[in-house]
Amino acid sequence: MPDPRYAAPAAAGVLLLLLTGCGGSGESEAAPTPDTPRSATASPSVTADLFNPCDGLDAAVISTALGTPVRVETGTADNPRCALLPETEGGPTFEVSYMRFPAGLDEAWETMKLAEDSVTTPQVPGTDATRMVTNRTDAAYAVTAFIENGELIQSLNALALSPYDAAAVDAAVTEVLAQLSAGSAAF
Repeated sequence: MPDPRYAAPAAAGVLLLLLTGCGGSGESEAAPTPDTPRSATASPSVTADLFNPCDGLDAAVISTALGTPVRVETGTADNPRCALLPETEGGPTFEVSYMRFPAGLDEAWETMKLAEDSVTTPQVPGTDATRMVTNRTDAAYAVTAFIENGELIQSLNALALSPYDAAAVDAAVTEVLAQLSAGSAAF
């Protein structure tokens, strides 16, 4: 049985490899196509028409759900990102990425071997599929969540260091996922 301390990071890593099609062939990368995976942390060469999921996030509403203030960080044109960073040192952080994956989240998820009790499927309005994996230790609480809206799959990683309020982090994750889904039409 997999060690539950590593369930969330392992799920994120495996799914990202599946979704990006990393094969390690050593061949040079093909030119980007409309179906090439993109993220808010994409290389500068693809930033001209870059969708940033943070554009649809309301930090005030998320802060209310979390119970502590966060701010949206979108990076720069040369180094885009989508993150919710704590206003208070040591507070919870959230990082968002996305990619186009026509096969869908359900198909990618079926290939992963995670204990059923470590995965939930929260109800998020407007999504085609959702998955959430949590990992709670004395030192930290980690959440990795994925939502699918058509061909768009967005991932959210949240981390709260001890002492943490897991219920508040879960509430904030749910709010972020709802806002990401609502903003997916801009993709």
